[in-house]
Amino acid sequence: MRARDPMFILYVRDMDRTLGFYRDTFEMEVVQHTPGWSMLRCGGATIALHILSPSSRESVAPHAGLNLNVDDLDQAIAEVLAAGGEHIITREPTDFVPVRMCELRDTEGNGIELRQFVAASHDLSAVDTDD
Repeated sequence: MRARDPMFILYVRDMDRTLGFYRDTFEMEVVQHTPGWSMLRCGGATIALHILSPSSRESVAPHAGLNLNVDDLDQAIAEVLAAGGEHIITREPTDFVPVRMCELRDTEGNGIELRQFVAASHDLSAVDTDD
């Protein structure tokens, strides 16, 4: 089987607010927008927003399922906060993990993670996995 076209689905209670958050904060292209289902493009992936009805047994995902790379983590955090997101924690790089990382929540409470690579390269093809 060849998998392709990754899609991340986030459950939301306010479609217009959430669509605006991702479209405007992360400059994502809106591919489809309806009251119950919307899709945005982020690189080679699709971010889908699925409305939660008041009686739904589904819920938002409080832990980061959506992870995005950014060039400037501090600027990205400020933009998320200005757009109504919530800061959880920022972690600085270590010798083992050369990434600045921040956990946040979108306007609906879904967990998102932003990463800024601080190493010269984040090409994982050079990592030796044959130990």
